[in-house]
Amino acid sequence: MNNTFKTRYFKLLFFTLTSFGLCAQISLPPFFSDHMVLQQEQKIVLFGKAAPYEKVTGIFKGEVLKTSANPDGSWRLVFSPSKAGGPYQLKISANNTIKFNNVFVGEVWFCSGQSNMGWPLYKSENGIREVEQSLHEKIKLFNVRRSMSGIPTEDLDTINKWTSCNPKTTKNFSAVAYYFARELYKRYQVPIGLIHSSWGGSSIEAWMNADAFADDKNKYELIKKIKTLDLNQLEQDYKVEEKKYNIYLDEVDVGLKQNWQSEHQNYSSWKTMQLPNVWRRTPLKQRVGVVWVSKSITLLAQDTAGDLKLNFGLIDNEDITYFNGTRVGSIKKNNVSRNYIVPKELLKLGENIITVRVKNPLDIGGFRSGENSFYFRTILEKVSLAGTWRYKVGTPKIKKPPIRVHPKYLPSSLYNAMLYPFFDYNIRGVLWYQGESNVSRAMEYGKLFPMMIKDWRAKWQKNIPFLFVQLPNRANMGIKQPNFREAQAQALNLDFVGMIPTIDIGDNYDVHPANKHDVGYRLAVAADHLVYNPSAIGHYPKIIETASMPKSVLFSFDQSIVHKGASEIIGGFEIFKNGVFESKANAKLVDEKTIAVLHSSNNYPIEIRYLWKDAPSEVSIYNDLEIPLPPFRKTVGN
Repeated sequence: MNNTFKTRYFKLLFFTLTSFGLCAQISLPPFFSDHMVLQQEQKIVLFGKAAPYEKVTGIFKGEVLKTSANPDGSWRLVFSPSKAGGPYQLKISANNTIKFNNVFVGEVWFCSGQSNMGWPLYKSENGIREVEQSLHEKIKLFNVRRSMSGIPTEDLDTINKWTSCNPKTTKNFSAVAYYFARELYKRYQVPIGLIHSSWGGSSIEAWMNADAFADDKNKYELIKKIKTLDLNQLEQDYKVEEKKYNIYLDEVDVGLKQNWQSEHQNYSSWKTMQLPNVWRRTPLKQRVGVVWVSKSITLLAQDTAGDLKLNFGLIDNEDITYFNGTRVGSIKKNNVSRNYIVPKELLKLGENIITVRVKNPLDIGGFRSGENSFYFRTILEKVSLAGTWRYKVGTPKIKKPPIRVHPKYLPSSLYNAMLYPFFDYNIRGVLWYQGESNVSRAMEYGKLFPMMIKDWRAKWQKNIPFLFVQLPNRANMGIKQPNFREAQAQALNLDFVGMIPTIDIGDNYDVHPANKHDVGYRLAVAADHLVYNPSAIGHYPKIIETASMPKSVLFSFDQSIVHKGASEIIGGFEIFKNGVFESKANAKLVDEKTIAVLHSSNNYPIEIRYLWKDAPSEVSIYNDLEIPLPPFRKTVGN
């Protein structure tokens, strides 16, 4: 055999071996890793890639399984169901061997939605302390990295891995999911696995199968278009353009050039508006760009003896705050409350001027919190800043901002990339906290939400329990909130769907309430009732019977209820007739399971509404588990 022939022979041999993948390494999706939790009492399915026809062996808890890879290299092993326990080792062997350590069998929950599901633990109420105390060896976390796709894909970024629950891993993990798991572990003492897959601002459409929109021409055409696009690259390109646009707004801001923050500023050409308010509720016609606002306050001698504190709550998006012409603070993120210290050296006896430069490159714009977060505090007193402010637009003529690339506007984009890969990974159920991005389209949501649940169940091939958070109190929404809550509740017509009301634990002026503990706790109570202990008390009071009486209506409930109001009269009830408000209605407890709503209407039918407001102030009916009666409206007649 001459050298030329040898060379050609070995090249051909190498090509043949590699072509058939005999040198390929066996691999599994990233959610098979150390620290993973496998769903108890269900078949344990492992799958991945190998060389075509390669022999694959799996060993778990003494069970040995063997198979051969398919022609495309895919393989699957199905281990017997197992009771909760661990830690174990799971071993997969083929051309190479992979060992997974610290593997547990327990309860796996898929946690999804938008920003309130993704809200990190450290930003929740008492978050720093909670993070410090978050060492739980038998709670495991899997945080899905954000990704979009125009078509369903099984590929996940390899950065995704299971981790143990400790202060390093919980800090930026979902607070709602963490509190849920902690409560569930307290009750059942079994390993808990949390798969967190959410994206702030995402619409329900982003989490739905493209097939759901076959009859929606606009969405269907958009889905066809994005199938050929690299959505993640488009998002990165948008971020670059967004940065450029931010710089552009600074360059064309007349206020920066003319030093409108100066305490000697001439305000004769400035107009007035009422603050706090988002821009759409002010005289401003242009929401994007830079707006300067200013207000004079008067300080007495005793007020100047110490530092002054300024509080504006949330500002959308960026601010630079000045006091008597000196910059005292600046924050670029819209989800951080503005709390600034003004050194006493800047304070003057008499008139002082507060000036805030607000830059909004795309979003809502303005001051998002309520009057209770809008004040200054001296060493002696707290003084409201709510009321009339001067304002002037710093960017009166600007080019349009770049078109935003976000899953809110891209149907199925998150379903394809952040949900689809998990359909072969067995779970116990789903936690869902979403709706803020759809709140203006309640009727549509009432149809889409049950469709989504049914499709997810079909893909997981089981009737998985589905627990969701009904949207909380949030003021000034134009009665959108109660209509949307009612739309969410349409999903309760499906089996094994649970809802937890949060009408009492939101924040009237912040779309991201800090109290995530009670949300997680209530979800765990719902799981207890719906999944683990069906004989347990229902997770919120439900009306089981209605009786119309002369001048009153009796509502009977499935469980004991408690009135926590200051008087025996229960507030929050109203009477409507033909959709028109007629009167408020007093109500009282007749017994531990019955409420009588008293009314002055002369005839039936009438509609009784309870807490039918964006942010009702009269939440007082609870069950023994400290969970409130959710808002409702009900037509009653003879």
